Amino acid sequence: MAQRIDSGPDAMRQLAILNRIARIAVEDMALRPMLQRVVDTLAEEFQWEFIACAGIDAANCEFVCEAVYSALETDVTVGYRRALGSGVVGECAITGRTIAIDDIDDIRDHPNFVDTLHGTRSELCVPVMHKGEVLAVLNAESRRVDAFRGQRALLETVADQIAGVIRAARLLEALQQANAQLQDAYQAMESLSQLDGLTGLANRRCFDGWIGQALELASASRRSLALLLVDVDHFKAYNDGYGHLAGDSCLKQVASLLAYMLEGTTMRLARYGGEEFVILVPDADVAAALVQAERLRLAMETRSFVHRYCDAGKVTISVGAAACIPDPGARADALLVPADAALYDAKRSGRNCVRAATSRARVERQDAGV
Repeated sequence: MAQRIDSGPDAMRQLAILNRIARIAVEDMALRPMLQRVVDTLAEEFQWEFIACAGIDAANCEFVCEAVYSALETDVTVGYRRALGSGVVGECAITGRTIAIDDIDDIRDHPNFVDTLHGTRSELCVPVMHKGEVLAVLNAESRRVDAFRGQRALLETVADQIAGVIRAARLLEALQQANAQLQDAYQAMESLSQLDGLTGLANRRCFDGWIGQALELASASRRSLALLLVDVDHFKAYNDGYGHLAGDSCLKQVASLLAYMLEGTTMRLARYGGEEFVILVPDADVAAALVQAERLRLAMETRSFVHRYCDAGKVTISVGAAACIPDPGARADALLVPADAALYDAKRSGRNCVRAATSRARVERQDAGV
């Protein structure tokens, strides 16, 4: 509890100082800048050689300097920390009591004394308290004896003024930190929701967002957009023959190879579902899309991943390609339907091949009811 400021010739000046500090305390909620302005104001008004504000780090049982002004060489800088209970500041933080020392020579042999000013002769430490909790310590030091006589009440009043602000600022910092952690967690969850759990590729949900954006961009720029549908040949036979765990491993290896082949390109790869993968190829017509499709098919064939439950004896892929310059408002089906028809054509042609969308393939696919 602050003592009463005595009346006298300096009373108006002290009230003016308190009013100035009160305005500083509510200018913003950034704790360290506010405390630094308070410290600078006290040093300026009273010509104090050293004034600091140390916050309490209860988690680490330490006090840490949040703001400091010193006209003399000192060990104390912002971030300086020491154990609670050590030194006069640490004792003030532990006990919650003001400590005023008029001549430090009287206690220099005390085992708890720490001289960070290298020649301190007087010191005034005032706890900043909120509802019985010590939040910080205001610490003034001087190389002059009896430098703070008559100013204890003023510093205790300053402590009372800034206590609520420090508490509010710390609550705001905690709230901002919690909000940032919540945002990070949300973004992490959002990222996970966009990934396929088995292969680590983008999933169907992510692809749906990609193709909507790609169609809009291609329509606006009047540039061709291509799409490849990739299917693992005879995958059911592989899954049935080797078991589901081996089937999962097969899909992961196919995904890994496709991702490796597309690395460093503008093409986007996603798992479309089951044993199907989908690839967006920007700025590409059908001919360019077929080149990329054949490149992927050949890489898979060359990989020679054993599949003894099919005639080829190894895992292969079939690819359907489609491309268009989309009209404004075009939907994903503008590419997915013809690419699916082309993939059906590739399967019907014996698998392990690539096909481009044609009107005939589209009709046959529809007639087959697939």
